[in-house]
Amino acid sequence: MSGMRWKTSVQAMPKAILFLLFLGYGPLMHGEASASGDDADSSSLSSNNEGSTTFAAALSTEPIGENPSKSGSNKTAEMIALLEEISELRDSRRIDSDEEEWAEKLSKLVDKAESLDNTKTAELKGELYLLGEGFPRNLTLALKFLKEAAAKGNPRAQMHLGFMYGKGFHKNGLADKDEAQSLLNYYFAALGGVAEAQMVLGFRHLYGYGVPKSCTASMKYYSKVADAVVEYHSKKAISKPIELVRLSDDKARNNKLEETEDVIQYYQHSADNGNADAQVALGQLNFYGARGVQQNTEAAARYFRQAAEQGNAAAKANLAQMHMQGLGVEQNNKTAFKYFHEAAAKGDAAAQNGLGYMYLHGYGTTKDQKKAIKFFKMSAEQGNVDAQFNLGVMYFGGMGIDVDYGAALQYFTLAGHQGHIRSLFNLAQMHMNGLGTVQSCPIAVKLFKSVSERGYWAKWLTSAHKDYIREDYDSALIKSVWLLLILYKCHPFMLV
Repeated sequence: MSGMRWKTSVQAMPKAILFLLFLGYGPLMHGEASASGDDADSSSLSSNNEGSTTFAAALSTEPIGENPSKSGSNKTAEMIALLEEISELRDSRRIDSDEEEWAEKLSKLVDKAESLDNTKTAELKGELYLLGEGFPRNLTLALKFLKEAAAKGNPRAQMHLGFMYGKGFHKNGLADKDEAQSLLNYYFAALGGVAEAQMVLGFRHLYGYGVPKSCTASMKYYSKVADAVVEYHSKKAISKPIELVRLSDDKARNNKLEETEDVIQYYQHSADNGNADAQVALGQLNFYGARGVQQNTEAAARYFRQAAEQGNAAAKANLAQMHMQGLGVEQNNKTAFKYFHEAAAKGDAAAQNGLGYMYLHGYGTTKDQKKAIKFFKMSAEQGNVDAQFNLGVMYFGGMGIDVDYGAALQYFTLAGHQGHIRSLFNLAQMHMNGLGTVQSCPIAVKLFKSVSERGYWAKWLTSAHKDYIREDYDSALIKSVWLLLILYKCHPFMLV
C-alpha cells in the first residue's frame, strides 16, 4: 500500500482496505470464522483488546543477506523457533521472578542462537546490553555488538544505533549526540522495513524536525507501519491487553501489574461458591493471560460455562465466541449461535454483535444481511465498538443496504474514538482518498500515526513499568525514552 498515491475512486482503493472492509468481527475477538459448515474449523481471529505481542517479538526472525540455501533452511527454521522461545521467556519475566535463574535461562538461549546466526545474535546482544535485560547494562558492549550487526546489514541493529547516536548513549552519556549518524541509521533501518524507524522518520517529516517538513513523506512512512499493524492484529488469535498507567500518579505508578496469589485464590474461592461475576473475571484472566495469570483457554471456557449455566449473559457471549473460534472448546457454529442468541435476548451488546456477525456470514444459521444489520444496530446503540465498525463495513460495501460513505465514516469515527484499530485505519484511507469527506493529508497521516502507535512496541509500556516497580530505573528510563521517541508528540531533540 502506498500512502503517496492519492486515489479518488473505490476501484482504485488499495487492496488492504477492500480486504478489511469486507470482514466481519465477533463480539470479543475479531476476525473471520469458518463458513464451510456448522462444525467447520474456524480460522484464527484476533482480540478486540488490540494490544501487542511480546516485547521481544520486535526482534526480526528473517535471515540476513541472501536467501538461505536448502541445506541452510533447517538452521533458519531452528533460529526462528529459538527467537520465539527467547521472546516468550522475556515476556514471562514477572516482577517477583528469580532474576538469577531467569537471566541464566536467557543467557543459555542466546548462546545457542549464536551458533545459528552470528549477525542476528549480535543485534540481540546489543539490545540486551543496552536495556540491561538478562545481561549487565553496558553501553560500550551494546554499541560494539550493534555496530557489528549493522555492518552486515541488520536493519534492527541500525535502528538501535539510530537511537543510541541520537541520545548520546554511544558515549555513555547525553552530552555528545550525533544527529547525522542517528538519522543515517534510521533511514537505513526504515529502508530495511523496521517499523519503529519508519515511525521516527514519519514523525520527523510531519513536523520538519531535522528533515524537510512533508505531509506526503510522513504519510508514506506511517501508512506502511499502519498497514503492518493491521495485518499483525488480523493474525492474532488472542492479544493481551496493555494496561496504561499515568506515571505522574504516585499511587498508579507503584501499583503492581500482577495479582498476588491471595487475590487469585479469593477469586477462585468466590467462583467455587457459585459467584458468577468471579467466574467471568477468572474466565477473562485465563483467556487473555492477564494480571500475571498464565494463559489457559480451557480453564477460561470452564469458568465461562459455570457462569453461563447460571444465566450470565456476558459468560454466554464469551463462550459463544470461543465456540466460534474453537479456542479452549470444540469449534461448533451451532453452539456459538445458540449462546449468542440467548445472551442477545438479555440485551448483551457483545452477543448482539456476535449474532449479527453470524447472520452476516451464515455461520450456524441462514445468511441474512437484514438481520445482521438489525443486530449490529442494536449493539452499536449500546456503544459496542465492533458493531460500530461492522456497520461501517456494511455501509461502505453496500451489504444489505445502499452504499453510503457518509454513514460509513460516521460509524468508523464512533469506533475510532474508542481506539478500534481497523476503524482508524479505514478512516485514514477515506480521508486520504476523499471518500465521504474532504480529502486531507494532515488528517489521514494523523490517523495512520494513531494506528501505528498500537503495534507490538506498546508492550514496552508494561515492560518499563515493571522495571520501575523492581527499581531498575535505568532500564525503565531507556525504554520510556524510546517509547516517547516513536509513539508520542515530543520534539526528538528535547528528549533526554
